[in-house]
Amino acid sequence: MYRLIYILLILCFSVNLINAQEKEYTLNEIVVTAERIPVTFENLARTVTILSAEEIKSLPVDNVTDLLKYINGVDLKTRGFEGVQSDAGIRGGTFEQTLILIDGVKIIDPQTGHHNLNIPLSLNDIERIEVLKGQGSKVFGANAFGGVINIITKNYDTNTFAISTLGGEHNLYNIDLSSSFPLSFVNSNFSFEKKKSSGYTYNTDFEITNFSLNQNYSILSSKTKLFAGYIDKKFGANNFYSDLFPNQWEHTKTAIINLSSEINSKGFSITPKFYWRRNDDDFILDKLRPEYYRNRHKTFSYGGEVQASVKNELGVTTFGGELNEQKISSTNLGSHSRFNSGVFIEQYFDSIERLTFSVGLWGYNYSQIGWKFWPGFDVAYRISSNSKIYVSFGEAFRIPTFTELYYVSPANIGNPNLTYEKVTNYELGFTFNQNYYTTSLSIFYKDGNNIIDWARASKNSPWRVENISNVKTSGLELSLIIFPFQLFSSFPITKLNINYTYLSTNRSTGVYESKYLIDYLRHQLIVNIDNNLFWGLTQNWVLTFRDRINFNSQFIVDTQISKSFRNFNSSIRITNLFNKKYSDYSGVILPGRWITAGLSFSLKY
Repeated sequence: MYRLIYILLILCFSVNLINAQEKEYTLNEIVVTAERIPVTFENLARTVTILSAEEIKSLPVDNVTDLLKYINGVDLKTRGFEGVQSDAGIRGGTFEQTLILIDGVKIIDPQTGHHNLNIPLSLNDIERIEVLKGQGSKVFGANAFGGVINIITKNYDTNTFAISTLGGEHNLYNIDLSSSFPLSFVNSNFSFEKKKSSGYTYNTDFEITNFSLNQNYSILSSKTKLFAGYIDKKFGANNFYSDLFPNQWEHTKTAIINLSSEINSKGFSITPKFYWRRNDDDFILDKLRPEYYRNRHKTFSYGGEVQASVKNELGVTTFGGELNEQKISSTNLGSHSRFNSGVFIEQYFDSIERLTFSVGLWGYNYSQIGWKFWPGFDVAYRISSNSKIYVSFGEAFRIPTFTELYYVSPANIGNPNLTYEKVTNYELGFTFNQNYYTTSLSIFYKDGNNIIDWARASKNSPWRVENISNVKTSGLELSLIIFPFQLFSSFPITKLNINYTYLSTNRSTGVYESKYLIDYLRHQLIVNIDNNLFWGLTQNWVLTFRDRINFNSQFIVDTQISKSFRNFNSSIRITNLFNKKYSDYSGVILPGRWITAGLSFSLKY
């Protein structure tokens, strides 16, 4: 079977098509949410990567989390595959320093950032993913330290039904059902997904169930969106947190409810948002001896935000505030709660002689420090109709998690006296767009202070959490997207996307040894290729090179071959094609070659 697949893969590059399918890419028309006021890509003064629904469909993944590993500048560190558990950092930042949003509403786990990617969405639910690189506190407040990942869900306006199934090695199966049904002024979509595998090695089995309800209401000039989701994960956690215990096991359950609205009236709009999130985490250090060491955590996060926008002669002024409360009840961390509040204001200036810019300020009241203010500004200058240069400056902050504050074990000790960590971010960027290619370059520098770190003075001492590190990071990102069919209609490659990120970090912790801040990606190269084959087949390749500090470098190749006919789509997916042995965390080996096949059916009626 493998020999046959290898032959097919070789043919993918050698075949020459006569009729390449033409597509139009209108990047500048996309409206993104990197500012309080959504702006077109053309006027954006920040580095934002967008993953569209069309791109998501072609990529060799079947879960939301794994999509992030194909985005330039995002470091997705994986312990459990297929969305079991991963941590997303941006531009050298840690997983705790990335803010996750669903439709612009914050998804924060106050226990630990390890649970931030417990997202109850299937791929069919997603319209696009926007990744804001660099600080975002002037727009989003706390924890938008290294960047922001915003997952935008679809708004269905027709009756649809879809079912997809997937199966493969390691007894993997996945079934996904979704249905949408507009009724009067309400558009509703429901989805259900079930996934299970026996695991690719000892104690890596998993079972994941998630479902969601997405409703959109439109009444006169107002729009309201309700999202409710639930995800249940049971998984073997082989060597997850210690290579001394291969029988670790974990069970997490996450429920989310988001409600947001937009009310418009003659140059004025008001946008209230409300959210509620609950996460249950049951961790067993040795499943053969469950009561030897077991932690049970239950967290609640809920709050609201109100934003008002007023058009004026200068552009648009936006202001508002938020309130939120976070609670935990834990066998290890105890019972705690904290109440936070914030206010913000931003002025967006319309184009003035090709110049577009915004300036903003976020004030945040954290119980241990009182009020602090975090400024930022973004400026873009359009050199021509298809090129621009931009400059960004801003300060950002993150408050500690309950784990960092209160965790106690023989090897790790929290610190209830922690304060916030902060960073100052500087960036210069350039973009150029043509019909057949687009390119962008950004250079950035981050000066982080009071960084929260697990540190120790000697190898015989436990890890303790301290505001101990100062981290200075410089880097660059380069992106080139080419559409060869615009020049050669018979060329088999329809899209070539090359992305590269370089980071250099200078870390200062005095005499202490750091646990988490010494394994960033120095080099990251992602090459994404779409090409057409014979008999109407299409293919996607993703070639990834990652050179991580204190780890061996990785070169991983993933691919997917697809065929659409009538209401059906079939695919064959191969991840880690050349069966490389690699890991993102010491002692946690990730899967070798994994082959799966899928079939989906969709109907509009």
